[in-house]
Amino acid sequence: MRSVARCSNTLGFILCVILLGAAFYLEYFQDQLPCLLCQLQRMTIAAMGLVFLIAAIHRPQGKSRFVYFTLLLMIGICGLLLAGRQLWLIAHPELVADAPCSPSLSYLVSVLPLNKVILMSIQGSGDCAKATWHFLSLSLPAWSFISFSVLLLLNFMALIKRGTTAEI
Repeated sequence: MRSVARCSNTLGFILCVILLGAAFYLEYFQDQLPCLLCQLQRMTIAAMGLVFLIAAIHRPQGKSRFVYFTLLLMIGICGLLLAGRQLWLIAHPELVADAPCSPSLSYLVSVLPLNKVILMSIQGSGDCAKATWHFLSLSLPAWSFISFSVLLLLNFMALIKRGTTAEI
């Protein structure tokens, strides 16, 4: 028998891998270049995936379960805020219409201090306010927001102490 927590953590990891795979597919095969906010959301999903994987392998008990929960909660809320910010920029493109398209995140990290990179990324630019890809009438940032919500739900499920599920 597997615990609900282990299944939730494993499912969270698998979902993160699928989301990153979809993001890289869109970038490399559909020519959807990610803006700075998209890149930060990818890093947030990757961080959540790593924590979900470690939690699934570690099978935490007691207080350590709460440590994983808190870490995933903080990362997930950051992801929700980033996706929400991008949705807000898409809804109000006039706020960044004059802002030039930003250089890549790797370039910014190499020439600017980290706090300025984060500030510049969160402020967004003209390319962050464009929704160029849609699926079922929802933009990529909307799907990202939904994905972070689902990952947080899995995180809450992993906090459940009792209950087991059948062996997969």
